[in-house]
Amino acid sequence: EVSGTIHLSLPLRVSSYKTIDGRGQRVKLTGNGLQLKECEHVIVCNLEFECGRGHDIDGIQIKPRSRHIWIDRCSLRDYADGLIDITRESTDITVSRCHFSKHDKAMLIGADC
Repeated sequence: EVSGTIHLSLPLRVSSYKTIDGRGQRVKLTGNGLQLKECEHVIVCNLEFECGRGHDIDGIQIKPRSRHIWIDRCSLRDYADGLIDITRESTDITVSRCHFSKHDKAMLIGADC
């Protein structure tokens, strides 16, 4: 079990068939966020993301050609770029019961960037 604040100096790459569940703990990721690249069947839930700085630093990046991803009950705030970006032919992505705050570009969906 992990709880507390985890500072990521680089994005944390998540591979296929993974569940990251902070249920019952208070898990906060700061600095960088999660990168889901060309992966499938991933669940991310009950996490907090905040204070990411720098070019192309998002709370959660889902690209390219990722599929069957579920982001649930996460709190995201105050990132320099986007909170969640879902781009480059990623499909079958669900974002549910999440809270976005302190941001002007909450979510990018479907761009080829």
